[in-house]
Amino acid sequence: MVFAGGARLAAAQGTPADPDAERKADLVTAYRILVNENILDSFGHVSVRSARDPNVFFMPRAMPPSLVAQDDILALRVADSQPVDPKGRRVNGERYIHGEIYKARPDVISVIHSHSPSVIPLSLTSIRLRPVVAQAGFLPPETPTFEIRDARKDGRGMQVTDSARGAALARTLSSYPAALMRGHGEVVVGSSVKQAVVYAVYVDINARMQTQALLLSRDIVTMNEPELFRPEEFDINRPWEHLKQKTLDDAARAKVDRAQFGLDETQTKR
Repeated sequence: MVFAGGARLAAAQGTPADPDAERKADLVTAYRILVNENILDSFGHVSVRSARDPNVFFMPRAMPPSLVAQDDILALRVADSQPVDPKGRRVNGERYIHGEIYKARPDVISVIHSHSPSVIPLSLTSIRLRPVVAQAGFLPPETPTFEIRDARKDGRGMQVTDSARGAALARTLSSYPAALMRGHGEVVVGSSVKQAVVYAVYVDINARMQTQALLLSRDIVTMNEPELFRPEEFDINRPWEHLKQKTLDDAARAKVDRAQFGLDETQTKR
């Protein structure tokens, strides 16, 4: 009775009873966006850390990304990447990517692993992914590439299906927002689902532009340190809403707050 009364009071005050509700909703939206942008294929996956308990993260059961809905989301422990309650469902085999990154990076709230066909070619050569377009200025001068052979030992396969492989990937990622995985795609992280999704989209775009430029000449101009940006210098809301609207109908688009965009620092005359 006390809990129910507290829940009613919270609802009356406009506070969600579940602090993870918004993160779970964003997680489902992330799947829709990344499928629509052809970044998630049949096997890619996205997760988000719990707002209630940072030692727990949310991730859908093993399933095609295009089918993900709220009811498919499971809670997993960061400590061992195992489900709190599997509810009789099959869990994603590469959940260790997410759990080990959350374990190594307390700053990370969301993790995306995709098999972007634009990114994979750059993971197969000595040519590093470098920031070449303005919106990819969150990338470091060189993005590291994870080599599964260094972590696999006597095992087989390319997938990250245990804690040791996940921890090795987390070490390669280090403090960066992204890491390539040789022949397997990439992992992208963010301080929110929105940031991770926008970063994943621009990693894909940047890889495409870099590869196209290399077809013209091996001597291309990449961004230097003064041209990179800090997270607070980039309006995440604008691309997030742009990408989300592409998945919605006209009625949903009409409800968007059109006054929320633009950084404070760009409003003053210079």
